[in-house]
Amino acid sequence: MGRTQTTIRLNDELIEQLDTEAEERDVSRSEYVREILHDRHETDVLEAEVDRLRERLEAREERIGELEGQLAQRSNLEEKIEDLPDKVRDIEDEPNPPFFINWLRWWRNRANN
Repeated sequence: MGRTQTTIRLNDELIEQLDTEAEERDVSRSEYVREILHDRHETDVLEAEVDRLRERLEAREERIGELEGQLAQRSNLEEKIEDLPDKVRDIEDEPNPPFFINWLRWWRNRANN
């Protein structure tokens, strides 16, 4: 592939930046500018990938929020379940417990006989 010389005018600050970056990569300024121009379309690909990753991240953050809500509900249910035996005992100790408690006593006695 042949090369054609092209002249462009850049301000001193940009030249210094290009020189610094080229030196960091251990290439000449001309080679560095050629690399930049050659790879310029990769920016579009990378931007599309960044957008895709952002969408996945947002979806995952939303899912994490849902799971945290479910976990809070589960913890609430677990607390209620832990308190349930005490409540049942309190009701059983009442002199005139509700029908369900009488039925439960009958069922337990029936199973033991």
